[in-house]
Amino acid sequence: MKKIVVYYSLILLMISIFTALPSSAMIRFGVLPDEAIVPLLVAKEEGIFADNGVDVELALFQTAVERDSALQSGQIDGTISDLLGVAFAVDNEQKIKITSTAKARFTLLAAPDSGIFDYGGLQNVSVAISFNTIAEYVVDKLLEANGVNIGSIEKVAINKIPVRMQMLISGQVKAAVLPEPLGSLAVKNGARVIGTTEEIESNSIVILFKEEVINNRSAEIKNFYRAYSKAIRITNQNHEDYRGLIVDKGRFPARIKNAFKFIDYEQPGLPEAGIVRETLHWLNERRLLKNELAYGDLVERKFISCEVSGAYPCN
Repeated sequence: MKKIVVYYSLILLMISIFTALPSSAMIRFGVLPDEAIVPLLVAKEEGIFADNGVDVELALFQTAVERDSALQSGQIDGTISDLLGVAFAVDNEQKIKITSTAKARFTLLAAPDSGIFDYGGLQNVSVAISFNTIAEYVVDKLLEANGVNIGSIEKVAINKIPVRMQMLISGQVKAAVLPEPLGSLAVKNGARVIGTTEEIESNSIVILFKEEVINNRSAEIKNFYRAYSKAIRITNQNHEDYRGLIVDKGRFPARIKNAFKFIDYEQPGLPEAGIVRETLHWLNERRLLKNELAYGDLVERKFISCEVSGAYPCN
């Protein structure tokens, strides 16, 4: 009789253990303190991830190098990056795939006392960027779109973005490309906006996940996108409610809390084939890739199966 009691006690204990386990593992998602993360902060703060059955940890990194290292070592499952970064990673045999687009601005600015007020003033001027990155790609596309010969500027490599911003503000360089919110901070310190990526149809910002996560945890990624989509709508409708959040949780500079201009975030979609081709062409022209890559090498289509318009999923 005692053995039977012990047996049933063990069964009850096992049932209690398994029912206590979460239905799905946590998604560890790496982010940088830039404007692309705002809907994710809202989804976390407002419990939207939890409401959609997915547990998401937002791991905030200060540099892209730290974030990419965490992705390679398996500390995070996915992140926000750009088409160039993904192409480099896939070219180096990293098993990752783009699952959708995201949105963030890059801004081309002139130093406060540079005397530069428009694209025409950039000729024969040093522009601070980081070579072979989204910053260089952006300046090329903006100059090209505005009729400025790319060869007429001098590109200067300043890889650390906060240092680049300080050198712009102090006039050590006359122009620079900065992501938001550092572009807004530079403007608050006297820099002038010459142009932004909103002028050109070239959205290179993307969300990606590791292939093993895509293959084994697709239900969680779908729930992630349901929450992300809802958070975008809420963010767009209630920008002003989240000024404290971007500083407290997003580590935006406190000095721009009230001055920061929110963008209208777009629902997640797939990268346009033309933009992917342009990006790969830009990289291949510079002989930066070892392999011939195509759209399918970079993009996983199954999470965004049709044009998203106000709700996810749409099929």
